[in-house]
Amino acid sequence: MASPSSLASGDSLKHALVGAVVSLVTFFLPFSPVLGGGVAGYLHGPHRGAGAKVGGLSGVFAAVPGAVLGTLIASVFVIAGPGQRSGILVAFAFFLVILAVTVVYGGILGAVGGFVGAFLNEEFAGPSETDSERPRDPTTLREGTGAGDGGDSDPEPELTEFDGPVDDPERD
Repeated sequence: MASPSSLASGDSLKHALVGAVVSLVTFFLPFSPVLGGGVAGYLHGPHRGAGAKVGGLSGVFAAVPGAVLGTLIASVFVIAGPGQRSGILVAFAFFLVILAVTVVYGGILGAVGGFVGAFLNEEFAGPSETDSERPRDPTTLREGTGAGDGGDSDPEPELTEFDGPVDDPERD
């Protein structure tokens, strides 16, 4: 299994993309990269450093469509007639500036959200495939196999005290 700090795993990229989608869907809210980074960090697991990295990556992923959209909106104000290459160069330079600003903005806020999301995952025992100390599904527990149960789990949890045999001498 990959180390918590590795961003090369498929899960890290998947979580970052989910966070980027959340950031893009909530773009109309202030600080939407924090929300996307929080979702990515929560999904990634309880390791805060790795959550911050995945959250920052989700902010960077969300910055690219944001920069394209910002450039398209701003290009309305750039008038370029036929043969005027300077207008196209201005639009391209404007795109690079918007991209740099949104990458920094999205990356920093996404990292903050990812850190908080990983913290919330740790506090509320969210989904994690890498944490072996979390309790397993109670329907699959058997006697002596639970995490920290000491072997004192009920072997037949569906039976109650009223379902067992009755030791009543008057009934014989």
